[in-house]
Amino acid sequence: MKKILFVLLCFVSLSQADEYNVTVKGNSAGKAKLDMVVGDKNYAVNLTLHPNIMAKMFGIADMRDSSKGIVKNGHYYPKTYRRQTLKGNSLFAVDFLGKQAKQTHKGKTRTVNIDPKGQDPLTQIAQIQYDLRHNKLASRYHLITEKKQRLYLANLQNVSGGKLVVLKQSPQPKRIIRLWFNRQGKLLRMQKEKRGKIDFDMSK
Repeated sequence: MKKILFVLLCFVSLSQADEYNVTVKGNSAGKAKLDMVVGDKNYAVNLTLHPNIMAKMFGIADMRDSSKGIVKNGHYYPKTYRRQTLKGNSLFAVDFLGKQAKQTHKGKTRTVNIDPKGQDPLTQIAQIQYDLRHNKLASRYHLITEKKQRLYLANLQNVSGGKLVVLKQSPQPKRIIRLWFNRQGKLLRMQKEKRGKIDFDMSK
């Protein structure tokens, strides 16, 4: 409890929490909650998944992705990215070390070279929200996961009620990420496509 209070006191900031319906490969998978706290110098983002009964039958547990980092000159630099079950079991971890990242997955750890501005998936959402608020969406974003670094090229579209950001993997667009935001910059929907098929969808 003391640690939670300390973290909250460190962020005199913008705070938001939103709930979404989740589908995986077209099947309802449960609910997700996105919590984001952004200050002048620090940020923290959590995405908590509560699978439905059907998803639990396929072995999906209640879990949480979390990212923490610093904000410098308008860029969000992650320090840690974690995925854990709500029982505390670690599924994977990424520690960001400037031009390198230490990735731990299935008990194996390796250190890889990354772009200094590389970000995890949750930091990427926070960064794009910031960029949209300041009308300066970047042309490219480097995404770091537990396995590798991927380059995505960004495209901005005006849609009814807000904006749509489309991120296409480069040089071959095998993966596409779509992010819908309302006019106030709040995330309405996130969709991930892999090899032409919708792999993940999270919407309000």
